[in-house]
Amino acid sequence: MAMRSILSFALAFVLSAPAFGQATNADGRIETLVRKLASTSFVEREKARAELEAIGAPALEALRRAKTNDAEAAKRIAALIARFEEQIRTFQILAPKEISLNLAGVPVQQAISELASKSGYPVQFQGDATPFADKKITLEGKMPFWIALEKLCDQAGLMERADPNPQPNMTPSTLPGIGKKGIKRLPSVMPNAPAQAGPIVLVNRGAEKSFVSHAGAVKTELRIRRDVAAKEMTIQLIVSTEPRLLNGSVVGNAIIDKLFDGQGRALLMIVDAPKADSKKKDIFDPMLQSLDLGWIPNQRMAQIRVKDEHAAKVLKELTGKLALQLDLQNEVLAKVDNVLDAAGKSADGSNGGRLRITSVNKRPNGAVEVEVALENLTPNPFGGRIFVNGGGGVVIRGNVIVNGGGIVIGPNGVRVTGSGGDADLPDLRDAKGEKFTRTVLSESTNIANNSVSRQARLLFAPNANQAEPAALVLIGTRTHTITLPFRFENVELP
Repeated sequence: MAMRSILSFALAFVLSAPAFGQATNADGRIETLVRKLASTSFVEREKARAELEAIGAPALEALRRAKTNDAEAAKRIAALIARFEEQIRTFQILAPKEISLNLAGVPVQQAISELASKSGYPVQFQGDATPFADKKITLEGKMPFWIALEKLCDQAGLMERADPNPQPNMTPSTLPGIGKKGIKRLPSVMPNAPAQAGPIVLVNRGAEKSFVSHAGAVKTELRIRRDVAAKEMTIQLIVSTEPRLLNGSVVGNAIIDKLFDGQGRALLMIVDAPKADSKKKDIFDPMLQSLDLGWIPNQRMAQIRVKDEHAAKVLKELTGKLALQLDLQNEVLAKVDNVLDAAGKSADGSNGGRLRITSVNKRPNGAVEVEVALENLTPNPFGGRIFVNGGGGVVIRGNVIVNGGGIVIGPNGVRVTGSGGDADLPDLRDAKGEKFTRTVLSESTNIANNSVSRQARLLFAPNANQAEPAALVLIGTRTHTITLPFRFENVELP
């Protein structure tokens, strides 16, 4: 049976009072607090900051409107805006898929099929179906996907098969981590296409207990191994995301806020001393030695070791947070408004990188010709088959097909012409958001020093009843890094 810890949005973290608390501004209290951020009194500044944090997202608009010539006040305002925007973004990402079920005493396999159909997520059982041949499942009402799956598993004696370290599907890059002051974002210099979500595989549980902490669209499962002789425990936190959240990866180490045994004693974490440098065995080509391969994409697990000198029988409380990186599809990566007057202008990408418009020409027939450059905005069209190491060497792995173009390898990079097709290129839209018909007149890709720059000449033809051109918009997969909370209580230890 699964032991659940549900982090309700109304009660914990994402929708806690600091994030989405109710506040009234009839008396101008929020504006007054914003002005106090520029006070000459340190105590008054800190008090104002703390009160604004307590108000949370309702203070966001006032902070955005704030004008100040005080550099320190501007810095505090920017920090609060970033904090509240991250809380809102986290809430939006973690909002679970709700499904309605009306299952009364149905066979297990039928219940699995119905859950998969209602959610649109691939769910399947693997193994011997004999243990649940006579069991019946009842699931009625509207509930989040993970809760529905957990109830099904409880009744059927199943559990999700969790592979903490699946095979990487992204090329190496510099990525974010979590520290005591929050998430530090470092842009990925070579974004990659998202991996398609694999099926959620259910297997027989046996006598094993499952401890799960829910945070909307993401769940964290707790697994514990005990080494009696060494008087220590290994705690594993395994993260599962709804399949709509692609490339879910735990980044860095878990931050533990509370860790107490059944007697209320704090359990101490074991910190391993850094190992002396040793010769690294290169599992790839020697030319890849300059690449940082220390981060494991699609890592689902964080692990900590703790001292167990009192042979604890119960974990009374374990709380903390993880940094979770994931991808969402069909999001705006970059946008340039007033496109007919945008020659020479650029827009920063939400994932880093930049969309730059070189020229814009409206033809007499209403078609618009645009030359653009996309700098580290979209996936390398060749995936991991062509890249350049820090020493200027060019690595080509496997087959690279270039249709109707050519490839030039220089001392510091690669230029490929006519090979990328029309994928991951911007669209021209009118004021109603309707697309023009796009034709790629020419395009090329430059890959140098792990940086991908793509140039394209595009022709956009108006459709019937098309309004005037308004914006050039790049839609794609956006990478987010969020703080994922977890809480476990009264966990029976093995």
